[in-house]
Amino acid sequence: MPQGRALRERSHELLAVKPGEVVLDVGCGTGHAVAELASLGARPIGVDVSLSFAREWFPACDFREGKAESLPVDSSTVDCYRAQRLYHLLAEPEKALAEARRVLVPSGRIILIGQEYDLWALDSDDPDLTRSLMRAHAQRMSTPRGALKYRALLLDNGFTDVHVEVQTAVHTDYAAVAPLVSQIAAGADGWLAEQASRGSRGRFLAVLPMFLVVGVRAGGQE
Repeated sequence: MPQGRALRERSHELLAVKPGEVVLDVGCGTGHAVAELASLGARPIGVDVSLSFAREWFPACDFREGKAESLPVDSSTVDCYRAQRLYHLLAEPEKALAEARRVLVPSGRIILIGQEYDLWALDSDDPDLTRSLMRAHAQRMSTPRGALKYRALLLDNGFTDVHVEVQTAVHTDYAAVAPLVSQIAAGADGWLAEQASRGSRGRFLAVLPMFLVVGVRAGGQE
């Protein structure tokens, strides 16, 4: 969706990616960010546990199988590190940040991008049930507080110059986000029926804040 592309482009701007720099995209998914970074003249590397779509769609790009906690990259070789919609799924994000520090050059830049599900806002005839469903969904994540923890995580794990930017995604097309809404409210048939009805009448509204948290790797060679 256009909002997704705009979010990726803003992340590239916040990282201040320069031509020739090595940029590591961890949890690269379908590889769109990697392809965009290549078009900017960077030397991107995409890492994920599954790369079938990325390699099919962008065969010229450098993709490597791996996990955030054990990156297939040499130490102190990466200028910029990005991870989008990943850290809220990690049981031990500190281990992933230790790997980020290992692969980044001194003063290398990092950006963590993610949503805070407990801050989702959906219009509904039953706001109390809606808030309860949002909270329950957030608690199912490995790191329930999600993106609200990113700033503290970076500061506590050897990163400096940390700042936060929030982009707000506004969704009025129910069909575009129906799978996610269904996942959030599994079993709440009446509530889902209301949201589907809102979609059919052009009355669906969901707002989701996306956090972009940028920092700099502190310290010298390790």
